[in-house]
Amino acid sequence: MNAPGRQLEDRMLSASRIMVNILAESLLHEKVHGLSAPQFRILDMVYNGRDKPAEVARMLDVSPPAITQILERLEQSGYIKRNHTAADRRRVVLELTGMGKDVVTRVNARRRRLLNRVVNGMEQDTVSKLVLGLESFERSYLGLRATKDSSGA
Repeated sequence: MNAPGRQLEDRMLSASRIMVNILAESLLHEKVHGLSAPQFRILDMVYNGRDKPAEVARMLDVSPPAITQILERLEQSGYIKRNHTAADRRRVVLELTGMGKDVVTRVNARRRRLLNRVVNGMEQDTVSKLVLGLESFERSYLGLRATKDSSGA
């Protein structure tokens, strides 16, 4: 890999670490104990409309047995409910409980406040470029996920 590509990867990994730190700090600040970052990610995905266990497993790149185990823990902790659909009793859909919605709302509000403080320390021109870059990054990632999902790779 060439030096500029390596430098970009290093910056992206650093930004990723910061985002994980912001999530961890937000979970601690909101006194959400016993909930890991990956478990919170699942709650956030359900909050944002991903309600099928297989879809969540694909997004996290984990096996169906692994996601079943994680979902069981989240259900036992009172964060989600797994319901069977009326049309097909074999199909399961995920739903956040009141407690699950509350956790996602509080933690994401804290994350937004922290991100806002970070962005306020940046120059406006840099922020504008960052917005465009992140939009492109998101489109590229979602395109890769869609390709992976359709190819089964």
